[in-house]
Amino acid sequence: MSGKDLTPTVVALGYFDSVHLGHRKVIESAMALAKELSAKTTVLTFDGNLRAALSRRADKCVYSVKERTAIFKEMGVSDVFVQSVDFNFLSIGKLAFLNLLNKKLNIKGYVCGKDYKFGKFAKGTTDDLIKYADANSQAVRIVDTFEEDGKKVSTSRIKILLSAGDIAGANLLLGRPFSITGKVVKDRGVGTTLGFPTANLKLDKHKQPLHEGVYAGHLFLDGVRFDAIINFGSRPTFGGTETVIEAHIADFNGDLYDKEITLFFDAYIREIRKFFSEEELKKQLNSDLLTIKNRV
Repeated sequence: MSGKDLTPTVVALGYFDSVHLGHRKVIESAMALAKELSAKTTVLTFDGNLRAALSRRADKCVYSVKERTAIFKEMGVSDVFVQSVDFNFLSIGKLAFLNLLNKKLNIKGYVCGKDYKFGKFAKGTTDDLIKYADANSQAVRIVDTFEEDGKKVSTSRIKILLSAGDIAGANLLLGRPFSITGKVVKDRGVGTTLGFPTANLKLDKHKQPLHEGVYAGHLFLDGVRFDAIINFGSRPTFGGTETVIEAHIADFNGDLYDKEITLFFDAYIREIRKFFSEEELKKQLNSDLLTIKNRV
């Protein structure tokens, strides 16, 4: 099926790897333009680490494609166009890139940030996009760079905050609490013996890590919000060195094994440390529980 047979759409162009405030402004502008043009909204994003592929340096994603897609849907986006990052795609020129999109989608307009680049070697600019759109009777809306405290909001800036444990600062730039989605896996059950059962998630190797520590967080189960103590990092009290994600869900006693959940990180509580007795650990966990319940 050619793009011309599909529902008219406005495309939000970008990587949108962290869906931060600047990304949200682009997407919201695309939704507004789509309403003006009686079209739906499609967000372009990438399966694979585009930044790592282009720079040839190690890099992690703040959100996976699946996590991003869920956030886009929360915002009210109609569709998500996922482009695989591979050699063939990275080799196409700026005109070929736009032609590819138009072959797949019935595009009525484009929205992007003012610094948006596209095509091989990132040679395509907003001027190229405007010229192409004008020739095809398509609309273009360019969104100004979004700043917070006089500095550009960027994924790199958010990664620095996450690595430092400044979850409050990261959440401010993200426009929502940082989250991790994953399937609950079986573990040793030590938390249950202590009276603090935990839901354990396996860390995606491509996911941007947080500073190791204990966080106040929350999650939703069947539409009900529960507070949680989230441990991100090792478990030195029991000799563990592997990075794990485990959450004690306050006032919840159900079985979550093999279920997919999303943990939201609200605030940093404390460093991870080794306790020399189970009683000492239980005392600290009770204190952590009071901390998360007393947060305003």
